[in-house]
Amino acid sequence: MIDSHTADLIGFVGAIVILTGFAYQTLRNAAPNLLSNGLNFLGASLLALSLVVNYNLPALALELAWAAIALIGLVRIVARRR
Repeated sequence: MIDSHTADLIGFVGAIVILTGFAYQTLRNAAPNLLSNGLNFLGASLLALSLVVNYNLPALALELAWAAIALIGLVRIVARRR
């Protein structure tokens, strides 16, 4: 099992990844793409993992929803490319 300190570290990495994806998309003034959706999915997943250890139900629900939305975006982008 992951200890609390490691979970915090994973959560911080997830937060940085989400912010990087959001900044990338916003500063480009563009629609979400594979990179920004991928960063959002990865970051939200890492944060959700950290919240399983350092439990906070509202934050966990938010991160799971964020990851699900990013995953839908990834699936749509991959489907359009085929």
